Amino acid sequence: MTTTENTKFRTNCRNSLLFCVVLLVVTIVIANVLPAKKNTPAIPVANASTETENEVVADLNVLIEESGFRTSGVPTGDEGLALYRQPSSRVAVEWFYLRVTGNSETAKAILEEAEKNDIPLSLAFSLAYVESRYKVNAVNRNTNASIDRGLFQLNNKSFPQLKEAEFFNPAISAKYGMSHLRFCMNVAGNEITALAMYNAGTNKVKANKVPQSTLNYVGKIMAYREKLDKLFADEVACYYINNTPVLGTSVAFLGNRRF
Repeated sequence: MTTTENTKFRTNCRNSLLFCVVLLVVTIVIANVLPAKKNTPAIPVANASTETENEVVADLNVLIEESGFRTSGVPTGDEGLALYRQPSSRVAVEWFYLRVTGNSETAKAILEEAEKNDIPLSLAFSLAYVESRYKVNAVNRNTNASIDRGLFQLNNKSFPQLKEAEFFNPAISAKYGMSHLRFCMNVAGNEITALAMYNAGTNKVKANKVPQSTLNYVGKIMAYREKLDKLFADEVACYYINNTPVLGTSVAFLGNRRF
């Protein structure tokens, strides 16, 4: 290597070293000036706070009040039930609920048992809808190893006398479902609390300890019932005055909308 080349090589090395030193100094300055990034530890899934059906909240009355539901007592009458009990309007009511459920056997079972237990028709059908979507073969397995089956999701531990096939019979499911709802209504004194008892159990409700999911359940029933009552008023009740058909009106003139 010539003297000129040697000098040039030393110069390049010195420049490279100087560049590295400058770069290191700049890096240190930036690290000290800028705030350090804080690492937030992830919350373990097992320790995360989640709402489950086993967790309870106290005082159902507070939940009901906050939700805006009324608990002034069981209604003294029901227009749908009154029309169903009149021979002149019975067919119209049956026609309406056949369209709602899409099945004549299911509609007949609910109508007959609701009438026997003096339960508002819209309440009975709304309960069946939220429980099973009117599916007679519906099955739900609970975390406590019990099983809910059928139209009204009867629990095998609550109704041990029933054979498995009987849970899927709409007439039997409606019979026990409606009689149990009537029991809850008699004990509770109002529909909202009765529905909570149907879902969570009488003892939990009496102790003012029910799952938060129960209020959601009641809310779904009441929301569906409101729509059902409006549709019934538009398509059936408006054709009757004091349970008597408007002159010249027949079921054939009613609309054919599906709920």
